Formats: sequence, C-alpha cells, structure tokens
Amino acid sequence: MNSEQPVKEDRSGLIVRQPIFNEQLKVVSYQLCYEKNLEPGNALLMDGPSAATLLLSTYASLSQDGNIRKVPLFLPFSAELLTETDLPHLPKRNMLIEIPPNTKVTRALLFSIVSLRQEGYRIVLDGFALQKHLFPLLRFANIIKVDMARTPRKKLLGMLKILRKLKGTLLAQNVDTFDTLQICKRAGFKLFQGSFISKPATVHNDTISTKSAALLQLIQALQKPEIKPQEIESLVILDPILSFKMLRVINSAAYSLPNKIESLQQAIVMLGLDQIRSWATIIMLSNQEGKPEEWSRNLIARARMCELLAELDGHPKPESAFLVGMLSLLDLLLEARIELILEQVAVDEEVKIAVLKHHGPLGKILHAVISFENGDWGVVKRCGIPEMLFKPAYRHSMNWTESAMQAIHQE
Repeated sequence: MNSEQPVKEDRSGLIVRQPIFNEQLKVVSYQLCYEKNLEPGNALLMDGPSAATLLLSTYASLSQDGNIRKVPLFLPFSAELLTETDLPHLPKRNMLIEIPPNTKVTRALLFSIVSLRQEGYRIVLDGFALQKHLFPLLRFANIIKVDMARTPRKKLLGMLKILRKLKGTLLAQNVDTFDTLQICKRAGFKLFQGSFISKPATVHNDTISTKSAALLQLIQALQKPEIKPQEIESLVILDPILSFKMLRVINSAAYSLPNKIESLQQAIVMLGLDQIRSWATIIMLSNQEGKPEEWSRNLIARARMCELLAELDGHPKPESAFLVGMLSLLDLLLEARIELILEQVAVDEEVKIAVLKHHGPLGKILHAVISFENGDWGVVKRCGIPEMLFKPAYRHSMNWTESAMQAIHQE
C-alpha cells in the first residue's frame, strides 16, 4: 500500500506508544515507551537536561504528526530528572509524569512530587507489586499501576483492599490475556494496559459464528488468487457503505493523490488489485459492531508497518508483508482460531507460515513488528532488520493509520 510520502532512515531513539483503556475498552491515554539506538555504546540515560529535551521534542513531534489523538500521554521520568533538573514547561492537560518502579525514593524526590502536584501535574506510579520502597509514593499518585505479571493472585485482593483506601485510580498493567482482563475488571480496576489488545480470547471449539462466517466468506472471495478486477468491483458494490468508505479512504491524506478518484474501477486501475482487496477487507473488519476501535487501528498500523519494513529492508513483495500483518489479527476480530481462519482463506504457503509460526522472511518481519509494539527492544535488536528502520516505519504507519481511520469512521 505505497503512498507518495517518503520514509527516511532515522538513527535516533526507538519510540512506541501503548494504549491505556477504560472499562469500555476505549483508549483514554497512551504510554510512551522509548529506547535509545540499540547499538553498543549508545544507551540512553533518561537523566539531566538532555533527557528533558528528548521528552519535549518527542512530545512535540508526536503532537505535530497527529499520533496523540488528543488523549494524554504517560511519560516516564527518572528521579534525577525530577530532582536535579529545572524541567521546562510541560503541558499539564496532555501528559502525566510516571515514576518507574526502580526509583530510589528520597526526601528530595517526595518534595519534587508534592511541588509538581501543587502545580497541577498528575503523577503515575508505575509497576507497583508490593515493593516496600514504593510505599511512600502511594499517597501522592493520581494513578497506581499494579503489575499483574509480578503480583501473585493470592495477594491481589488483599493489596487492592489497601489501595482502594487511597485516592489514586487503579490501573492494571501487563494484562496480557482477555481472561486476565476479566479478572481485573471484577477486582475493581478502572484502567487497563497490556498486550491483550492483540490477543484473542480463548476459543474452545472449532466453529465460527454465523456473523463471522459471512464476513470470512467475503474475505475468502476477495483473496482468491485468480480474482479479476470486475469481480472485486462487483463484491464491493454489493455493500454501498463499503464502497463509499473505500473511496473516502483512497481520497484521504493516507494517499494524497493529485486527482480525486470517482469510481472503484478508477481506484483499481490507480492502486492495483492487492491494495483494493486489502482495503475492502480492512473496512469490513472495522465495521463490526461491539469491537473496540483500537483493534482496527492496531490491525491497520501493524499491516502498514510490516509493509514499510519489508520495503525498506528490500523484500521483493512488501504487499505480502501487509497481508501478513493484517491476517495476524484476524483471530481477534473474528473470534475464531487463526488456524481455522487460514484454512478458509486462499493465501500463499509463505504467508500462512509467517502468520502461524513467524517463520521465513515475512515471519521475521511480523515477529519484529509485534516485538516493537510490545517494547521488547532486545528482540528488535536480534531480529536481523536494521534498527534504524523501525522508528521512521513506525511513525509513518501511525500517521498513515490515523488518516485511514478518520476516513473510515468519519460521519
């Protein structure tokens, strides 16, 4: 899905945003996770004026690119940055100051936090799992992030009984499955963060719901290798909303075409079959009722980043990487096992192996993108794709996705 916007190599720090959800699974904030260039000798210490400058420039660049979507950002600050540096003015409404769990708590730090609270800043305590050294910070935290990966289940209810006496909102961190999400909701958490957003709920049978089956039949028809342009046009025209949204996406800022596309036939000629059937599939998936909007955003962004990395890394078929990224989240949106879905969709064996096992060149790209999404920088370093390509691919995919999502969901 090439657009005319260039993507340049970037050797600065790696950055990824991770969504924070409320109980209705709507995104209310983003966590900003970053890591300096992973080459030896270039580790970033988030301390001192240079760190403050990085925070500001990162925030400004994301705001300019449109990646924040007008929800607040959680930004991690070191103790040294908070106590020994004159922080420049930071927007109180659009960012929260996060204290990492390995922070050494001193009187100077507590004084700084009290001062920041008085100035109107909100404080987030990150990664709480009953560490005694963090107890003095609890009463000052607007949000307390409880690390579900490090908190034993048998101690959770007792800990929550204590935390509920405080004024801080409880956020469940490292919620990596929908089963854990449900446990956290029942326990009284109000906010949630973790990789559950890209993992399907546990499926115990080999059936596909009637609603998902109808959608899968359309996807299967669109993905037939021998499909002709006229067939795609006929399939899309059957759904007036689908055809309208497709034209709106194609004419959006995601492509920035010089002339307006007036018909599907014209769009097929201009963009090609692969892009048209991919967009038809994405829009159909995005229109499902009861599914969080962030799922569609995640699907589009992952697919686009896979494609961009494939293109930048010299893969001969970047459009196949887009397909791999898209298919990797179909089980989440269709609520069925991915093996069952891929049995019914005609795709190359290379694509199927990439999605199921993360094997082959396309599988390597998918695994790298998922690792990047999770902030697993060590895996990113070892994936075999030049690290300098990730940041421009990610930022471009975020901007591109926002343009596409606005076109899809515009009333």
